[in-house]
Amino acid sequence: MALSLKRYAESRPLFDTGLYRLLTERINKERENSVLISITTNSGHLLPENLLFEILSWLPVKDVLRYKSVSKSWYATISSPHFISNHLKNNHNNNQSCILAQYYLSQGELLLEELLIDETPRVLASQVLSKSPVDNTRICGPCDGLYYCSERALWNPAINELRTLPPIIANPNPPPNTLYSCHDIYGFGSDPLTGDYKVVVIKDYWSTNDEYVSYPASVLVFSLRTDSWKYCGDLTQEYYLEHNKCYIFVKGCCFWRASSLHTDENYSEVIISFDMASHSFQEIHGPENPDIKQLHNRCLGIYDDSLGFFSVFDGILNIWTLNHEAWTKKFTIGLGCVDDFWPVGHWMNNKVLIERRGGKLVLCDPITQELKDLGFEGGSSCEGFFTYMESLVSIKDRNKSREDKERQVDNSQV
Repeated sequence: MALSLKRYAESRPLFDTGLYRLLTERINKERENSVLISITTNSGHLLPENLLFEILSWLPVKDVLRYKSVSKSWYATISSPHFISNHLKNNHNNNQSCILAQYYLSQGELLLEELLIDETPRVLASQVLSKSPVDNTRICGPCDGLYYCSERALWNPAINELRTLPPIIANPNPPPNTLYSCHDIYGFGSDPLTGDYKVVVIKDYWSTNDEYVSYPASVLVFSLRTDSWKYCGDLTQEYYLEHNKCYIFVKGCCFWRASSLHTDENYSEVIISFDMASHSFQEIHGPENPDIKQLHNRCLGIYDDSLGFFSVFDGILNIWTLNHEAWTKKFTIGLGCVDDFWPVGHWMNNKVLIERRGGKLVLCDPITQELKDLGFEGGSSCEGFFTYMESLVSIKDRNKSREDKERQVDNSQV
């Protein structure tokens, strides 16, 4: 399932030239004749195969998928890890004109809406994705075009794949008279050492006898490569962790804002990181600044490929970045209105996405210090903004994927 707005508002391909048109015409003609494709240039010479697939690796996903049915060799090449990796690299920054926005409606209904943004930037069009396979579930991503769904699934909307994860496991030796709460915090990313896609879920304990319990939460990790969950122990102390409103995965780690309770009954705000390779946690102190005491006026984000900390106080937006375990203030920007803005995340080219009262969206460029109204007013309870990214990365079950591949090759023409 290609997203509805992307299907009808896709920009023209990068190679919309005479060579691209020649490629398309030859493909259509030879598909009709059911013979081997022979791509030639205008001079009549054969187009080298490596150049042919280099061209294909720059095309949108929907076009590439059509070409898989041309022949066995094309199917094999387009399905290969090498081609998928090249396509992902070539298109990494070419398909970020869409945002997936989530809002809570009445009676706990979670709405997923797609916003198509032009170069102005303004929201050119929007549409509720009510028929998506992840309806009424939180999402987290994209990591190489993949999204984690809080109902325990992985989703690649560009190639219409949804993979339900196996049931989550539990601590084999839980604290007495406890069970897991229905609330959990999660992160999603790839292991930088192995390339494996992983989901980390942090679950609190509930008492089974109505007594107050205070135990560190459990950490559970799903590996796509092994298709299994692993219990990775409990946190070192009790934290109250907050959901991120944008995708935070930096240098192999997930991050969350958290509050920890000290012995003097006072809460201290920290940042918790989880390393996808070592499965280890780290507590990080936030920027030292007296202006960041209002919880709803700050969030984590990404800036210059580093962890960012965005806060608004008295109409001032402050941006910090974390490098080598030290915070550096990058920008201080006047927003022109007190207590009317709060940051919700980041967007491409180091821009900060800000929500105003009433759900209006504003984009802030820290370099020019310009604020641009995106011309969109969402719901009253924003739950997240996530970039839409296309990729050919498959999340199918390996055995099922192999059967599908053999079936499609048998039906294709050589």
